[in-house]
Amino acid sequence: MRREERARIRRREMLAAYYQVLKDEGLQGASIAKIAKRVGAPPSLLIHYFGTKEQMTIELVDYLLEEYRHGYGDRLAAIPDPRARLTAILDTFFDPEYHQLLDDSVFYACFYVSLRHPAVRKSYAALYETSLELVEATLRECMAAGHVAGDDAHELAVTVKALEEGYAFLIGGGADEAAKAEIGGALKKRALQLLGLSLPA
Repeated sequence: MRREERARIRRREMLAAYYQVLKDEGLQGASIAKIAKRVGAPPSLLIHYFGTKEQMTIELVDYLLEEYRHGYGDRLAAIPDPRARLTAILDTFFDPEYHQLLDDSVFYACFYVSLRHPAVRKSYAALYETSLELVEATLRECMAAGHVAGDDAHELAVTVKALEEGYAFLIGGGADEAAKAEIGGALKKRALQLLGLSLPA
């Protein structure tokens, strides 16, 4: 294995360890020493790779957003049939499991960092835009195929994304599983109605 690849893997291991410490200790409690202990490395090695905890937080956001993209975005985009892809997108957006991939405390800690760092804010914006583009392109294909009535695909995509992000906010912070499923089902039903589609039998 080349040196560069070993370093890349090691960095990802450190970022994964940082995620766990951040989840357990919070942003203030997640020290370089605790992260180093979790990954089994001296603190000086983390400083060598990242310089500061702040820089490590910035890179953690990119790491987590990349995991989201690979885990969901790429898989959804690869579905060839536009109606099946649209259905899968809605199933995903309003599924509690999708919104539990990232611990709420980690998400909001990283979001706080985005308020002060343009680079982190840009990463969050890129994830949103990628997701929005997927929905919009899928809607355009569905309209062309006659699955969805002709409309403003961009406005519809923004509305679907707003429902999804509202859902994420509503179920954050400890809603019980039954409530999460019920809210998700209601919002998915409304999204389908908005698009002129019906719930599966």
